[in-house]
Amino acid sequence: YMLALARNNVSNALGMYLGNGVTYDAIHEQERLVDKVNKEITAYITKAMIHENNEEGAHAFTEYFSMASDIERISDHALNIAGYLKTLKEKDLHFSEIAIEEIGLMQKTCNDMFDVLLHEEQKYDIMYETVSVYEQQIDDMTKEYRNNMFERIRSGSCSDETSVLFSQILTDFERIGDHALNIAEEYYY
Repeated sequence: YMLALARNNVSNALGMYLGNGVTYDAIHEQERLVDKVNKEITAYITKAMIHENNEEGAHAFTEYFSMASDIERISDHALNIAGYLKTLKEKDLHFSEIAIEEIGLMQKTCNDMFDVLLHEEQKYDIMYETVSVYEQQIDDMTKEYRNNMFERIRSGSCSDETSVLFSQILTDFERIGDHALNIAEEYYY
């Protein structure tokens, strides 16, 4: 449930910028819901671990705790992305079509990765391997898109302010990939 909420926030951030009817406030409200669910899960795990006597059970609780924390961080990064895009709109700044396309591809890759994590019937080793591939794609895209941004700056087609926001968005997508890989690792190991 938490991961589906976080996935929605990642999806809605770019949509908000493109005018699909989603507002920053709606994304922020969903982020608060993710925070609330995370606190409830953490409180439950904390109470349950006191009564857990076997090592395997304690390890499972630790994994659930880590997964909940990673999902909460994914939603935080989605809110950051939405905030950067909101700033862009408020200042009447615009990304180029290429930059929007690049952000869209990052978002799609993240969503594909979330779909793998949300598909519970698959084997964990396949889940981990697939998410690892997506996470590496996100890392590679981050590097390539930053280089593309520097080329746009050199050609004068990208302002300093939009380049800073674009770079921050790339960083948040990269962190989302890292957290998703952490979740896959918790499932697998």
